[in-house]
Amino acid sequence: MRNFMTKNSVFYFTYRGHLVEYLKRICIERNLTHCCLHLAVYLLDIFMDNHSIIPERVLLVTNVCLLIAAKFEENNVTIPKISELNAAINNRYPIKEYKNLEIVMLQFFHWYIMFPTAAHYIYYYMQSVISLDDIEDNKNIRTLFFNLHDCITDYLDQIIENVHYMQCYPPSKLAAAIIAASRMDMGLSGWTEELQNLTDYKMEDVQAPTFVLKTKHAFVHCQKCKIENIM
Repeated sequence: MRNFMTKNSVFYFTYRGHLVEYLKRICIERNLTHCCLHLAVYLLDIFMDNHSIIPERVLLVTNVCLLIAAKFEENNVTIPKISELNAAINNRYPIKEYKNLEIVMLQFFHWYIMFPTAAHYIYYYMQSVISLDDIEDNKNIRTLFFNLHDCITDYLDQIIENVHYMQCYPPSKLAAAIIAASRMDMGLSGWTEELQNLTDYKMEDVQAPTFVLKTKHAFVHCQKCKIENIM
C-alpha cells in the first residue's frame, strides 16, 4: 500500500469519509458485494494518492472506481450502468468522461486490479468461523452464524472508514482480526485451531489489530504517514 499522506492527496482525506459513505450507499442500493465495495475504496485511495484531482472531478473518479470494481467482482446483471451511476449524482458529468477516465485508470493500474482486500479474505476464512467446540446444547448454530455475520459486516464497514487500518495491517491479518473480534463479541474464544490451520496466523499474531478493532478509538502509529492516528 502506498503512502496515503502525499501532497497530492492530503486534501482528499478531508472528505474521504463522505466518498466512502457514498460508495456504501450505492453498493447497498445496487446489492453489490462487500468485495466490490472494498476494492472500489482501495482503487480510489491509490488513484487519488497519485493524482492531483480537482474537487469538482472527485465524484467522477469515485464512480469510475466503483464501475471498475463491479466489472471485476459482480455478474453482468448487477454491474451498474454508467447512466445509473451518473444519475446518482444528478447527471453531473458527460457519459464520455466516464469512458475516458476508465481507460486512464486502467492504464495507471497497468490493467491489473486483482488486489485482495480484507473482504476477500473474510469470505475465505468464513468456512472456519465456527468450530465444533463452539456449538453447545443451548446454542442454535444458524443463529450463531448469522450473529457472527452481522458482527463481521460491521467490522468490514469500520475498516474502510479509516484508511490507516489498511496502512498498518496486511489484508489477510486484518481479516483474521475481524474474525477474532467478532467471535469475542459473541462470547466465543477469539481464535481456534481450525482458524490457525486455515489462516496460518496464531492468536498472538492478530492480537494487536483485534484490540484496535474492538477499542475503535485506540491510537495507532502509522509509520508510513509519520503521524499518530486515531482509529
